Amino acid sequence: MEEELIGIKNSAISLILDCDNLKSLEEVKLQFLGRSGKLTLAIKSISKLPEENRPEVGALANDVKQTIEQAINQKQEGLEELHSKKRKEKIDKSAPGIPPEIGHLHPLTQVLWEVVDVFKSLGYQTADGPEIETDHYNFEALNIPKDHPARDTQQTLYLDTRKSKVNPGEVILRTQTSAMQGRVMEKIKPPVRVIVPGKNFRYEQVDASHGFEFWQCEGFLVDKNVRLTDLFGTIDYVLRKLMGDNIKIKFATTNFPFVEPGVDTYIECTVCKGKGCSFCKYSGWSEIMPSGMIHPNVLKAVGYNPQEVSGFAFAIGLSRLVTLRYQMEDLRLLTNPDLRIINQF
Repeated sequence: MEEELIGIKNSAISLILDCDNLKSLEEVKLQFLGRSGKLTLAIKSISKLPEENRPEVGALANDVKQTIEQAINQKQEGLEELHSKKRKEKIDKSAPGIPPEIGHLHPLTQVLWEVVDVFKSLGYQTADGPEIETDHYNFEALNIPKDHPARDTQQTLYLDTRKSKVNPGEVILRTQTSAMQGRVMEKIKPPVRVIVPGKNFRYEQVDASHGFEFWQCEGFLVDKNVRLTDLFGTIDYVLRKLMGDNIKIKFATTNFPFVEPGVDTYIECTVCKGKGCSFCKYSGWSEIMPSGMIHPNVLKAVGYNPQEVSGFAFAIGLSRLVTLRYQMEDLRLLTNPDLRIINQF
């Protein structure tokens, strides 16, 4: 039995000295001192020896166990110190760290800031307004009374005002940033130059060029002797700044209750280069900036004298502008959360 214990000790010490990492050291420890380890089983078998031999063999077993444990502890301390030293040597404090991934501006925000910069250079101020609007500012102040057929084209989303003091149909999600015309002009005397970027909502059929939620940039100018040619010049200048000097532009007459005359602005579809596609409804042209001379009734509604001042208004379809700017085939890509799309901008 004594020879067996000495053999276990020598074998354990040899294996401990050969260990070059903490994992292998732990395996040696289990091999000899674990519940089924060699030394553990040898100690259990001492009870089978003759009674007179047990004290001497037991004392030797304890010495062997202490020797193995001491060797393991010393080896563990040495390996931990070596690991710490190597780790310190590998760290180069002068090397630049790994830069964290950060987000970037959405393409719509990028283009919006460009639009604001262009109009700031023309002397326009930027205003912001509520997305939850009243029927008065969204329609009536814009020469669209309650019985006007133009309301049908707006496909308005009304808020549920039951159990409140508000009359039904008086509070809506704004359908156009033009609602800010009345709010601004009530507080400011001419001359006025303002743009109002913001989100609008309409119950529309969603397709490649339409959405129930979309961005516009309303703009209006009121001063003395403002003419239709001033509007044409502003539109031409702004769109060429945003879309490039080579962009093709055309105007067409249209009808909006809050302008007279009304003007529709089209640019050649950048998706298909004028050949026709689903985005431009195979016409080769995309509506981008409806506008016109502000109707005298709108000026009267805010306290202006249409005999003394005149003005024009326009609404840039920001969502559509971004889509055409980057030659996307579908407006819905702007609200797609897929980073493979967003990270391209």
